[in-house]
Amino acid sequence: MRYSICSWTFGNTPIEKVFNIVSAKGYKHIDLQAKVDDYNWQEINHLARENSLNINGLLCDSGWPEEEKDLANKNIVNRQKAVDYFKRQVECVKVVEGNYLVVVPSAVGKFHTMGGNKSEDLKWAIESVAKLTDMAKEHDITLVIEPINRYESCIVNNSDDVLHVVKEVNHPNVKALLDTYHMNIEEVDMEEAFLKLKDWVEVVHFADSNRRGVGRGHINFQKIVHAMKKIGFDKNVVFECLAPGPHPFNAEKGEETERIMSMYAEESLDKLKTWFS
Repeated sequence: MRYSICSWTFGNTPIEKVFNIVSAKGYKHIDLQAKVDDYNWQEINHLARENSLNINGLLCDSGWPEEEKDLANKNIVNRQKAVDYFKRQVECVKVVEGNYLVVVPSAVGKFHTMGGNKSEDLKWAIESVAKLTDMAKEHDITLVIEPINRYESCIVNNSDDVLHVVKEVNHPNVKALLDTYHMNIEEVDMEEAFLKLKDWVEVVHFADSNRRGVGRGHINFQKIVHAMKKIGFDKNVVFECLAPGPHPFNAEKGEETERIMSMYAEESLDKLKTWFS
């Protein structure tokens, strides 16, 4: 099992300090957001390794309302621009020697469809993801499709949706992600979701029902851990929560962000290691 943590959850904390904090808390892996032009990726990889960290994967940069980053955009020109930008993100994963790119098929923050119905938007998204598979295969990188709750994205919200996407794309380099925070909103049975996706789930994001650290909400994690053990999951477990505060798309919650996230990172990792030991 690889235990990782998402760097973006530390808000405005400089990336060098984030690396230092999470390494000191016992992490060996870290996930970054694929903001392609924000970093010199070779230098970032070197800096991570100086802190005894491997960059496990990157989270896609696809924030709404930037339509040129939306793989399910109604405008074919925008969709192709999004595909081209995602190819650059795949290249960044390769540079940092990562294993995967997390892909949200419809831009994060876009909570309305653009076509006549959800099926039309899904068709556009699936076509766009399929255009990334050759590059993913060439670089031995997995495209990991993440369902996000209906308040944050509009077409891939639950385990049924992500299963539909991976089956339609039908490529060995396309897998699925489950996130306990989003599952708590969207799934009827969280344990069943793992059983349903047992052949496809590549990454699991952990956060509690209030998106705080593990154990600080009401999710029954013992059932989730049981389901993960039942399917023999031993891949990528990633801690992705937020300090309390408004704005779900901005991790910066004020001067206490760094302290709170450092605390969540430590106590959540301890729990995960105990549960999966």
